[in-house]
Amino acid sequence: MSWSRTKTLSVALFLSLVVNLLVGGAMIGHWGWHGDHHDRGGKHWGARFWLQHALGDEGAPKVEKLWEAHRAQLKPLRAASKQARSDVHAALSAKDFDAEAYARALDASLQKSMAIRATHHAFMIELAATLTPEQRAKLAEFAGRKRWRRHRD
Repeated sequence: MSWSRTKTLSVALFLSLVVNLLVGGAMIGHWGWHGDHHDRGGKHWGARFWLQHALGDEGAPKVEKLWEAHRAQLKPLRAASKQARSDVHAALSAKDFDAEAYARALDASLQKSMAIRATHHAFMIELAATLTPEQRAKLAEFAGRKRWRRHRD
């Protein structure tokens, strides 16, 4: 059996496809494609994971313990925020648009979002109070890194 140029190219393209699928699968697995991760107990690429990463093995149990306490507070707030966003959408897409109803819905949505943010702030205050000065310094250094910030300058 002799190898022609067409056979060689076919094998090379097939191998390239296999490698791309493996690399793509590994990347998706690495970045944690979990859909709605808020209701799951595992690690994900959110703030809790990054806090555990910043504080290392000695600080991760503190993060997890406090997070479990705050999770119960956040779940109804997230549901209320989701409903408020739906109310905003309904007010905006209403057949008979009412600017005042839309403004009230936006304000309610903002208030729900601020309640979630206040709960996150309470969590961070409580966490910072339990950390050693060295752990707080690690957390401050980590939080100051550019990759941590969502908004680029």
